Amino acid sequence: MNTDDHETPYITLETPPPSPTPQIHLDDSTPQSIRSFSFITPTRKQRDKENTRRQRRKIDSVQELPVHEETPEWDSAAVGLMAGSDPVWDSPERPVQQRMDNDAAVGVCEDQGYSEYCESIQEEAGAFYQIGADLFVVNGWDTQRKASKAKLHEGVFLNHFSAPSPNSRSLAGRVIVVHTGEDIGSGQWVCGKDANDRGATHEYVDNGSTIDYLVPQHRRSPVERKSVSYLTISPPLWAVVPSDPQFYERVPALEEAPEILSLDATSSCSCTNPRPLYNPACPIVKMNCTIYGLFRAWETQIELQRCSNTRCRHRFIGPDAREQGIFNYSNRLLFSHDLLNEYTAAYTSSETPFSAWVIVVSRRYSLYPGGAEHPFVTANIFRSVWFAFVKLQYLEGSMTCPRCGPSPENTIWDGVTLAFNRKHLLSTLEPPTTSQLDSVDRPTTRYVPNQQLVSNRTIRRLVRLVITGTPLTQQGIMTALSATSADTDDDEEEEDDEEDTENDSATPRVTRAERAAAKRQRELSERFEAIPRAVEGLTRACPSLGALFNAKFGEDSVVQNRPAADVYRRFFVQICAEESVLQMTTRPALNMLEAFVADPNTKTATSLVEIPALHELLSYEKAHGEHFSDRTLGICRWILERGTAVLSSLIKGPEPPRVNEFAVEKPWMETGCCYGLPKIRDRPRYPKLKHDINNDVGGKRGAKCSKFYSQYGERRLTGGIMCVWCTHSICYGFHCIPKGEGRNDVFSALVTRWETAPKRVIYDFACALGPYCMTREPEFFANTQFLIDDFHSVGHTKCSPAAFLKTHCNVDTRLSYINSSAGECGNSGLGRIRKSVSYMSQER
Repeated sequence: MNTDDHETPYITLETPPPSPTPQIHLDDSTPQSIRSFSFITPTRKQRDKENTRRQRRKIDSVQELPVHEETPEWDSAAVGLMAGSDPVWDSPERPVQQRMDNDAAVGVCEDQGYSEYCESIQEEAGAFYQIGADLFVVNGWDTQRKASKAKLHEGVFLNHFSAPSPNSRSLAGRVIVVHTGEDIGSGQWVCGKDANDRGATHEYVDNGSTIDYLVPQHRRSPVERKSVSYLTISPPLWAVVPSDPQFYERVPALEEAPEILSLDATSSCSCTNPRPLYNPACPIVKMNCTIYGLFRAWETQIELQRCSNTRCRHRFIGPDAREQGIFNYSNRLLFSHDLLNEYTAAYTSSETPFSAWVIVVSRRYSLYPGGAEHPFVTANIFRSVWFAFVKLQYLEGSMTCPRCGPSPENTIWDGVTLAFNRKHLLSTLEPPTTSQLDSVDRPTTRYVPNQQLVSNRTIRRLVRLVITGTPLTQQGIMTALSATSADTDDDEEEEDDEEDTENDSATPRVTRAERAAAKRQRELSERFEAIPRAVEGLTRACPSLGALFNAKFGEDSVVQNRPAADVYRRFFVQICAEESVLQMTTRPALNMLEAFVADPNTKTATSLVEIPALHELLSYEKAHGEHFSDRTLGICRWILERGTAVLSSLIKGPEPPRVNEFAVEKPWMETGCCYGLPKIRDRPRYPKLKHDINNDVGGKRGAKCSKFYSQYGERRLTGGIMCVWCTHSICYGFHCIPKGEGRNDVFSALVTRWETAPKRVIYDFACALGPYCMTREPEFFANTQFLIDDFHSVGHTKCSPAAFLKTHCNVDTRLSYINSSAGECGNSGLGRIRKSVSYMSQER
């Protein structure tokens, strides 16, 4: 039974026998947060009755385990068994000729089968779980095949309990409680009535006493076996880039196994760090090993040396064998580099799970000599071997584009649903969104309302009502009225003949046309009636703005059938947008606008390309003889004053302080955070922002864009990874998202890694990311444009045109070189491993 799959696990005939039933004993002195267990089996019960001298402990004095423990600590017996020092095995009562001493270990030991069993357990080829003080769950051992007889996945069991209700004794009052985990009570306790609440505290009643079970939030990291090979391995030839160093001379694919694998100066044991190395003065032992290649396996000899560490579980020092194209996993199982690289090629090219690939290789082995004698390993063993192999491969790279440099001016951000099950999350995961203990607090940071150019919401709505739709003219209004009258007359004539009306199939079409015409008339009337109030509101905000709107969309232009040009409609759409004015104007753009207002000429007007709506308006008026009119200059002064005021209200202090840049970062495989730039800041805390670190949830936001808040991915999986790319499709880093993608992921990564914010941040949800960043760190992001890429611009129906990259490209052709789909190109490759990753854990 494997609980790592997405499907609900069920007990099958291949699972081991039922585990001992836990008996819960409570008394009045037992705290609710403590559980007391005793595992009663028929064998133990019979033994206690027949032989009272062997009763070492009472049921009431069983060691109490805290609620929050996830797995039991192995006692000395378990450690001894894993190290090969069984108390019974080493007992003085055992015959001397069968005891394993140092002299016998130098030759071929007659008790090597026990050592092979211990090696198999450490290679995760069999189950070995301690469920009691002196009780273990293990697999059977086939001495001929030297493999486990049955399968047991991670010692995880699924138990269903039917719990009665304290208020009802009927069957309808009972509830099903499901426990998934080890049989000591740790794991997940899920009540059938609130199965979706995985982090809550549940109460279960037994004999009138209440026990609180707290569902653990994280699982402990599994202890993995370290391979004997430890030297850095070159990546596959198809994955090599020119900047990769050459660690050793590559060898061709393994076709024949060497007669013997000899020890050298690089030979070591993986028991400790630093590793115990080969000592030429100590004796050497030769043993048999199996080397697995692309088409078959070979049995050969390997030179080993007893490890000097007395507590070593691996026992022997073995050769690294890197120069021979061989990966030494356990001195007993060795694999060729070309075999492991072949799975890497299949894994990155298509959705290839371990189990399916192992079946393919096993069938391939059966076609070659020796396939029956040396079959391929199981999927569990190969999974451990491959992960140990890729950890040694040089796959890092500099994460720097040779054209863009260490800090690219244009960055493309995109979340990828490369996720695994949340139950495998470990406490070591530290994305940039995590605040540290010494993170700086920003108590003065608050939400600033009314950041739009036109602060009155009603006026913004009226302006959008007037300019949205077909051009508003008197001729259009009269056409709608005549169409309504014609439809009404046709309908009245047909009502004279009731019988014909009932049988005439054209009646519904006439009714629909009448309703459509009436709707058009009503909309045109509402738009026309809104013009005076819109002009009045804009005039109060800016007299020049009201005059321009009245000249192009006022009542006189409607009566005279003079529709406004599209450039004016696009201008007022951005003027009356629901986004902040800083989405339209950054600090450099405001500086350029200030220079134009001080000296309006063609040169200063050309520099306003960063404000597309204003630049387009000035270019249109210049082409039609209205060269920098006083009305247009008045609007420019108003935009400058309004943008400067909003920016000043947001800036409350300097940028966050830097942390110790020389501090050693934790390995990215533990933290899930891998960037080419070092961490230079901690994410600040904002106590006055109520929803600062909350995940973005779905829901409508009124007139604002709601696409950002739609839910992505599946609830049982993590949020995937957040990647950042340059315009040349070079990935500058990524981090794992524990729950769901949000604006905080991009914000925190930029603040913690970038010395200076990039000039442009291109992101699917830039319309919501801009206000998020400017609210928290306006000084850091004051020079940054937040733009939506072309690929994701379709769903943003309520966003201002200033938020789209294509709007800026229309007025500044220099931006056309930006490959806004660079992230999507990179994500297409990651999509090939999405299925396999969903069945993995955080460390694998």
